[in-house]
Amino acid sequence: MTATAAPTASKLAALLAARVVPVLRYTDAAAAAYAAEVAVSAGCTTLELTWTIPNVTDLVRALRDKHGASLLLGVGTVLDESQAREALVAGADFLVSPALAHEIVDMAHAADALCMLGAFTPTEVLAARRAGVDVVKVFPADTGGPKHLAALKSVFPDTIFCPTGGITQENMGTYFAAGAGLVGIGSNLYDKAAFASRDTAALVAQITRTREAAHG
Repeated sequence: MTATAAPTASKLAALLAARVVPVLRYTDAAAAAYAAEVAVSAGCTTLELTWTIPNVTDLVRALRDKHGASLLLGVGTVLDESQAREALVAGADFLVSPALAHEIVDMAHAADALCMLGAFTPTEVLAARRAGVDVVKVFPADTGGPKHLAALKSVFPDTIFCPTGGITQENMGTYFAAGAGLVGIGSNLYDKAAFASRDTAALVAQITRTREAAHG
């Protein structure tokens, strides 16, 4: 391993060890900040903050200032170089795109960050691999389900897949069995009623159960 590869290798190991990546997609910055702190309280070591969060880079900086290097921070729904640049300057550890935004891969690696591009078909997975991605995001995962993931994994056995979209505590085991290296869980990670009432204890307990199930 070269010295330049070490930072990204360490981050990839941390991402894989987490198994579950909370995907925070909110249109309210305060709600996103609350969701992030709940996840951290439940033991999550990595978070993906989507570009839909108002001033998302400010939240990245705030979380970095508070939690330091102990928290692996990603910015998702990155669609172009401009967004990628802003996220990296803010201190993102990884970039996530729902599509083949191949132009952001080298930008991420130049900043010692990881890159995850979205793909659904074998052709798209191959294109993502050729672009040099660290992880392929299978999105939307629930459209094809675990069988679709298993088929992709059989063709690309050395590719790390992260299915996202429709993943729950109840079904994520079937995705891991199908070959997922990790999973992204969005709104299903937070009980809607508990979140609306800001029942932190209930939310922490729910996320803890999900994390335990992922490592079971």
